[in-house]
Amino acid sequence: MSNTDLVLKMYSYFNSGELQKIREELFHPEIEWRMPGHHPLSGAHSGVDQVMAFFEALFKAGIWVDGTHFGELDDGVVVERHMGHAKVGETEVLFPTVTTYGFRDGRIAQVQVHTADQHGVDTYMWGQFTLRPIGERMA
Repeated sequence: MSNTDLVLKMYSYFNSGELQKIREELFHPEIEWRMPGHHPLSGAHSGVDQVMAFFEALFKAGIWVDGTHFGELDDGVVVERHMGHAKVGETEVLFPTVTTYGFRDGRIAQVQVHTADQHGVDTYMWGQFTLRPIGERMA
């Protein structure tokens, strides 16, 4: 299976809610997924457990993607461009995004998300997730 095929399979599983298959078949145990921004899901997620928790939160946030296009570089890195979608009430929000994927041992191992509308993503994500009260966060 090509590196591009691995990413395509990840999207297929994500869109059908088969997140466990992503963990078992596609993600390297030491995967690192970097999400830019200043919101509850941003930052470096290291290891398959953290990345799967991130994926589950992303799925719950109601994000879906389409218009995916792929290219594989000469070093095996896959570059993927897509349009992310979400809804705020009746208004659709668009997130143009490019993601790069690195591989190790035939699995996805390094992911970097590059977002064209970072302020829009930050605003949307803060609307989807609330922090615990400060006393609980500091305990």
